Amino acid sequence: MTSPQLHHADASQVRPSPAELIGQLVEAAMRRGLTVKQTGNAILNFSHPPEYSSEGDPGDLVRARLLFSGLSQMVVLVRDKDVPQPESGAPALAWYWWWQGDRLAGESSADELERLAAAADIETAADKIAYVLRVGSPTA
Repeated sequence: MTSPQLHHADASQVRPSPAELIGQLVEAAMRRGLTVKQTGNAILNFSHPPEYSSEGDPGDLVRARLLFSGLSQMVVLVRDKDVPQPESGAPALAWYWWWQGDRLAGESSADELERLAAAADIETAADKIAYVLRVGSPTA
């Protein structure tokens, strides 16, 4: 008598959980010198601490630190709007830039989401985040 054959999901079709994806992106960003704070279930705030040269006038260094505290950007993991969603099972996810609307002078504009990368494409997402946050760096 043969035992019944059990059917297991193909490992290539098993998607990481949102928590696993977040952990992977945090690790990848930290390898690139970024700091990360999780501010919600699937919201991450990435920042690039400024780097300053110790050469030159110490007063210039103090002024630079006061004027440039580093860049930061919010990224959120949400349902991917660019791909068809499965009829059952976990939804396809993606990383999105979260551009916060203008809130100056008593007027406000809507927040916007812009697709950054597919959720599983951790290295691409981390590379793009690091690139954007280094644009305004004194050492970029």
